[in-house]
Amino acid sequence: MRLSENIDQWVKALSLLGAVVAFAWGVIQFVASQQAQEETRRIEATKPFLERQLRLYTEATQAAATLATSKNRQELDAATKKFWSLYWGELALVEDKRVEAAMVQFGRALDAGSSGHALQKASLALAHACRDSLAESWGVKHWRNPHKDIGK
Repeated sequence: MRLSENIDQWVKALSLLGAVVAFAWGVIQFVASQQAQEETRRIEATKPFLERQLRLYTEATQAAATLATSKNRQELDAATKKFWSLYWGELALVEDKRVEAAMVQFGRALDAGSSGHALQKASLALAHACRDSLAESWGVKHWRNPHKDIGK
């Protein structure tokens, strides 16, 4: 009889252990599901901001590139208007400090009547600042400047 009592106790203990493991597994699955849902909500909430940031950065870099390279008066006038509109308005909603600084530098060069190489250099600096900002915002490190650390 003693053996059957031992077996009975082991069966009860294993049953209890199985119930505890099943409950713990259920809690782990629930927490993981909640975290995944939270991450999905976060991504969906930031999506409009990220899309607007990409659009405005693209518009700013296009305007700067046109100002740095075009000889067409109509294109230059339109690009100047677009650049200053972004500078004093909507871009401030999404830009980070690097893009802000690059926009200020480009604006100063534009105000100073710079052209050619000076505007091209400022335009590239703005594009690089936008790229790095997008890499950080979107969480894609591969977008960062691959040449940034060369020579350091």
